[in-house]
Amino acid sequence: MARAILTGVDEIEKTLRKLSDKTGDRVARSALGAGLGEVAKRIKKAAPVGKTKSLQKSIGKRYEKTKRIKYFQAKAGVNVGKQKKTAEGFEKKINAPHAHLVALGTKQRTRKRIGGKFSYIRKPSSKQLSTGTMPSNPFVRTAYNASKNAVMSRMIRKAEQRLNIELAKSK
Repeated sequence: MARAILTGVDEIEKTLRKLSDKTGDRVARSALGAGLGEVAKRIKKAAPVGKTKSLQKSIGKRYEKTKRIKYFQAKAGVNVGKQKKTAEGFEKKINAPHAHLVALGTKQRTRKRIGGKFSYIRKPSSKQLSTGTMPSNPFVRTAYNASKNAVMSRMIRKAEQRLNIELAKSK
């Protein structure tokens, strides 16, 4: 069994060009999945943890090949990922609708009146009308920037592994 050892991105690209489209797609998808998994793992570590941990649980990844243009598209972040199909329909994915408020923060806002279970208050104070503030916490951007080198090296390693497997199959 012959073995090809690749060290750089340029060598991987040259070898991929020589292979068929399906083989190249398998190598690219494998490398992309490895890098995407690393990014999702880093974002999960960086996410702030609350009582329900819904923000952490809602972090996922997704990659797919587009049908028209034939390129791979990848995403990792909050409220991303495929829903699993069950007998009753789709499984309810844990969702974090407040993710943008955590990441971008909020400024001081006041309500005009108080409703709901506090509607009995006739003359609310300014403190009671205030919704408060939340400082921004750009955990997704921070995790992505911190993981760039690790993601790149993981993708290169995975591409080399998959290329060796594909080259062994073709011989």
